[in-house]
Amino acid sequence: MAVKIKYPKVMCTQHPDSISRYMSTQEEPDEAVEAAMKYGCDEYMPDYEGKTTPYHQNAQIVSKFLGETDLVPGKDIFITPRAPSAVHENHFRQLMVMMSIAEANYITHEQSGIQAITEVVHPMTNTIQEIIESQQHMKNVSELAKKEFNFEMETPRIIPLIEEVPGLLNAKNIIGNTILTYQEQLNETLENYRVFMGKSDSALTFGHVASTLSCKYAISSLHELEASIDTQIGIIFGAGALPFRGHVTLENADNFFNEYRGIDTITLQSALRFDHKEGDAEELVRRAKDELSKSPPILSDEEKEELVNIIGIFGARYNRTIQQFSSTINCIADFLPNQRDRLMRGGGTGYARDAPDVSSVSHLCRSDIGKELAVSMPRESMNLPRAIKFTGALYSIGIPPEIIGTGSAIQEVRDKLGEDVCERLLTKYFPSLQSDLRFAFEYLDINTASRFLSDTLHESIRKEVDFLRDTFDIETQCEPTYRMLMEMVHPNLLCATDAGGIMDEELLQLTQSTLFKMGRMRKSLG
Repeated sequence: MAVKIKYPKVMCTQHPDSISRYMSTQEEPDEAVEAAMKYGCDEYMPDYEGKTTPYHQNAQIVSKFLGETDLVPGKDIFITPRAPSAVHENHFRQLMVMMSIAEANYITHEQSGIQAITEVVHPMTNTIQEIIESQQHMKNVSELAKKEFNFEMETPRIIPLIEEVPGLLNAKNIIGNTILTYQEQLNETLENYRVFMGKSDSALTFGHVASTLSCKYAISSLHELEASIDTQIGIIFGAGALPFRGHVTLENADNFFNEYRGIDTITLQSALRFDHKEGDAEELVRRAKDELSKSPPILSDEEKEELVNIIGIFGARYNRTIQQFSSTINCIADFLPNQRDRLMRGGGTGYARDAPDVSSVSHLCRSDIGKELAVSMPRESMNLPRAIKFTGALYSIGIPPEIIGTGSAIQEVRDKLGEDVCERLLTKYFPSLQSDLRFAFEYLDINTASRFLSDTLHESIRKEVDFLRDTFDIETQCEPTYRMLMEMVHPNLLCATDAGGIMDEELLQLTQSTLFKMGRMRKSLG
């Protein structure tokens, strides 16, 4: 194979996970420049998925770089927008973003002779057809640019973002067949192809452990695919600061880079830049440039089979628990601040997260495990909030999502798959789980959280917690000030959940102020 391509190492994103900094769309072009000049990022992602980002923002960003820095977009700093999904949002918004890419490329080409944007992220990718159709849309826009502006734009490549467990487990087939389809339908031979995988949404629907293992499964399978074809594959890994969303922090850097060996690019989201200690983000960027693009361990067929069954067990345990208080989670999430200008859940221009189709996962599992997984999934959408607010809501009531279903699932792995498999889970497949749980336990208070739970659910989660303490030798207790803040805010949240989310203005301000202080303590909104 040819010399390994040097992909961008750190992609600064517009994720709204910072608790201490609201960032308007008007400020985001300056944020892009700061990402490169202050933090050392070599890629920036203008985000149109579920956001009210103005279509001209791509042009604003490249103009900022050209006018205020010595960096040339497309050469010194890569601009890689995330477009809306034509399936989950609408076709019109996707095309408008693609037109804005043509505008930005026209500007940079006129001034520097270089095309600023060569790739565009396609979110919530479930099928090859979505990728190919979006690529054709981008090609149509390129042809329009040539016709209207006499501008020969190299058509930006679509980067699929795979965000659900079924897609992660099938990443090798999705990407392998996509590369083949490019050759057959678009007559393009790809020397390299980037793939984006998301930790947050796979955790939202399958839980922390299943999500982590699915990402590692995908990393291994994509490297296996790369070894068998003539296309180099670059892996972007999207993760946030809290463990449930990936645990990308300077404190956890050793664990993170060890767990996800084989990725080429990480996301630097808002919380690490604005909520953590000054200098932490810059140091993490430096670490990333040294640590990324290392070869991962390649899973054997036997290990893949074990992982799929473990994922099935954890996914089922997590979903059975979440469904019992999803309405409470939704209500509390609405009291957390909006730190970017986002679209509403659902509606003509927005979208809500749907429960994934797990049939492809359950068929891979042993029959009894697959049946339990299929039965555990919600029969209809729970209309859950985005992963950031979901995570923040659970931390706010004293039940960090990392613990949900985890203890009982470990016991079930031991009972159904054997002691050896359980040992490999904890020491080989997910060795930093203990560290993630110790972090979560600093914000866990099952007694205070019991106000939001039925007696049965409270007792179930208490058993989970006791098991995890014993198994991982965790002595960590809830931080005293955090517990005090929970005790202060919970009566207000309980009244609001009983009243359908209604709260008078004075009480609302007090509640949000307390939730804000709790977020500052955990150094992330969610």
